[in-house]
Amino acid sequence: MTWRTGIAILSFFALVGVIQYPRIAEFIRELPEAEKTVAVPDYQIAAPGNLGTPSSDSGQSNTRSVLESELTADDLKLLALDYLNKDRQLHGLAPLTMGDNTAAQLHADDMVAGRYLGHWWRDGRKPYMVYSETGGTSYASENAARTGFSDAEYFELCSVRDVSCDHVSPPEDVQRLHHAMVYDDASSEWRHRDNILNPGHSKVNIGIAFTEHFLALVQHFEGGDITAARAPWFNGSVLTIRADLNEPDLSIFPTVQVHYEEAPVERTTVEIEQFTSYCVGGGFSSECGEPIVQIVPPPRAGSRYLNLPESVIVADSWVVSGGDIEITADLGKFARQPGVYTTTLFKDSGDGVSGDLVLQLSTVR
Repeated sequence: MTWRTGIAILSFFALVGVIQYPRIAEFIRELPEAEKTVAVPDYQIAAPGNLGTPSSDSGQSNTRSVLESELTADDLKLLALDYLNKDRQLHGLAPLTMGDNTAAQLHADDMVAGRYLGHWWRDGRKPYMVYSETGGTSYASENAARTGFSDAEYFELCSVRDVSCDHVSPPEDVQRLHHAMVYDDASSEWRHRDNILNPGHSKVNIGIAFTEHFLALVQHFEGGDITAARAPWFNGSVLTIRADLNEPDLSIFPTVQVHYEEAPVERTTVEIEQFTSYCVGGGFSSECGEPIVQIVPPPRAGSRYLNLPESVIVADSWVVSGGDIEITADLGKFARQPGVYTTTLFKDSGDGVSGDLVLQLSTVR
């Protein structure tokens, strides 16, 4: 007899829940020995209203068709990209292109190696940290999902006599996971869906890894309005941010946020799975930490700032010229601790309101 675990999904920014389909472990244990039967949960999820979906079983065929035995890792990623872009097309959004950053794949590999679901690597790093370390140029907004059995689940459920546990089916599982994120995300307040359908994203880095009984899918969405050749860096306590503005009319919100976190330390999978969301700052918690410092442009000639809070400092220079932006600021006492400093820039929506995220990169000191 066969049984498969459900799927669980996580996404970026705080207060995001986990979707976990019902388990039937208790049901298995209560069955009389002679009648032991294991059911396979129904994973069909209906799309809402009149919206079609390439990840439904309605007979639509909007993606390439290949035999599972012929699938490579790149084939699976292209299937996943097709699902993303079909749903974006249905909502009038521009398609995503495949990025070349490796952080999403590294995270999928780590989740499979540890048989867990979470936004932290087992070495304690968060997605934006690894994205920055692997050459990221804008930001990484993560969705993470898995299906199959953790080691504990496999031992508890699949070692029972007369019970066999299904192998994962990578193309089908990638399809189901995508479908759940877009069409069955109410328990997470539709944040996975919002991430997939964010008009500010232009690229996605996809990580897929699997064994016979476990599959992990990770999506890192990127922007394209700003690209940084390197992460912001320190010279002593002076922070430098340098990037290209790819949109000529883009206006940067005149405040840079800098978050600080202590250097990551190794975490157990049990510790990681206690959190169903993550946020910038806040360390090993789902809380969003407050910026340790905010940087504002130098005042215009003939003017000055009045009564700035201690945690707001004036940049030494703030230059936007010829499609380039360069900001330097001496963080002084705010840059004394070793650890991870994450710099965040936003669009300027006007009237003193910050807009979409455009740059979020970390620097280890």
